[in-house]
Amino acid sequence: MRSLVKACLFTLSLSQLAGATPPPKPANANELKMRIYQQIHNSSAFQNGHVGVYVQVLKTGRVVYSENALKPMIPASNLKVVTTAAAIDLLGPDFRYYTELRGGVSDGKGTLRGNLYLKGQGDPTLCLPYVEPTAPWKFFAKNLKDKGITTVDGDLVGDDSAFDREYIGQGWFDRYLLDSYAAPVGALSLNCNVVEMSITSDSVHTQPNSPGFQYQRLYKTGGYDECWLTRDRNSEVTMVRGNVSPGSVIRRTVTVGNPGTFTLGSFMTSLKSNGVTIKGNTRLVDLGNEVARCNSTPLIARYQSPRLKDIIAQVNKESDNVFAQHAFKTIGYKSRGQGTAANGEAAVRDFLRRNNVSEQGLTMVDGSGLSTLDRITPRQLVGVVEIMWRHKHGQSYVDSLPTGGEGTLTSRLGGLTLRAKTGTLDEHSALTGYLVSSYGQTLGFSILVNNVPQTWSGVELEDKILHTLAAWDRPF
Repeated sequence: MRSLVKACLFTLSLSQLAGATPPPKPANANELKMRIYQQIHNSSAFQNGHVGVYVQVLKTGRVVYSENALKPMIPASNLKVVTTAAAIDLLGPDFRYYTELRGGVSDGKGTLRGNLYLKGQGDPTLCLPYVEPTAPWKFFAKNLKDKGITTVDGDLVGDDSAFDREYIGQGWFDRYLLDSYAAPVGALSLNCNVVEMSITSDSVHTQPNSPGFQYQRLYKTGGYDECWLTRDRNSEVTMVRGNVSPGSVIRRTVTVGNPGTFTLGSFMTSLKSNGVTIKGNTRLVDLGNEVARCNSTPLIARYQSPRLKDIIAQVNKESDNVFAQHAFKTIGYKSRGQGTAANGEAAVRDFLRRNNVSEQGLTMVDGSGLSTLDRITPRQLVGVVEIMWRHKHGQSYVDSLPTGGEGTLTSRLGGLTLRAKTGTLDEHSALTGYLVSSYGQTLGFSILVNNVPQTWSGVELEDKILHTLAAWDRPF
């Protein structure tokens, strides 16, 4: 990890860091600190909000700058820095999710006696670009037919017990809940728990197709095309409202109400189209004794995900909330027996304690940072960055973070030698990661900006501080 500069980052070009008339270089480290202080205190972000900064030389531990470093603040998506670090520490970079098909044997006449179970462990990758969403269902159908099974005389049961059924995060605003970035999360999930609806004057078609996605047609035929969707927070039924003229096709993308029933319904539809008949009901597992019964039922086939290091790259480079929530609940499941928000937070606290980073002030109600109830300090975030810089799996972790000009940093910080995670919510901005100075020292940094009327003011401050640090050509 100490070879971070050579191993995974590109060369710093100082010509890209300065404008036409760059300010004079600080004469010493104290002047550098004063410049950063002035950048913070003269910024509109500081004038109108709250700013926390912590910067440390990772090799020596020397603190370069600290302001409100122990203040618990809203991290936005910088919380993913913690979620993914704890996940790769607990599970390892080569961990894979498994989705299993379990059931009895054929009676020799093509019928499986008893129930057929689809058991999930929280795989978020049953979606493009990883796989065509229904491809795993075809794989399972083929395995059934290879065993001579074309009929199931029991129920088709979805075992989603690895995670709880609190599908959305605490503190997520209602205005988020139909948008893909705030899709619900379950141990059985498909297509990132999002469907595309094709709405005409006389019908609605969904892709992926699943009877587990419930909707009601409340729109009128005729008039100007004007169609919108609503769903109450505690409901699984999506209402389609407005007007649709004859001949029009209106497309809307929306989250599902229940990931488990949506996923299982899609599987049932695919089995039917592949010549496998289910005689019983299609339902989710009873969370009592039936979970143990499923676990003891013979394994028919197992589908595996990509490796965790590829999944956390999606989380950190693209700031994928759904994948982050899956990782968060997975560490709760693997460490405490069930994927809940409380167990995910407990697993993170275990990770911090093992590595001598203070837990004080930490609040994680989700793993994505989408909730404004989350709190963490800049010092804790740099503590995580430091842990992973020295970690045996640290390279996989560092590689998961975008460089300047990549992922969520596409339009920012090009030319700097860094890996960093952005964070953005209304009125909040954040940036945490690794930066290599012109001298060649690797810094861990975290900049959190809260309660600003314009989020861009936080982004502007973050970039100014990093440019100043990157240009420093002497040892700290």
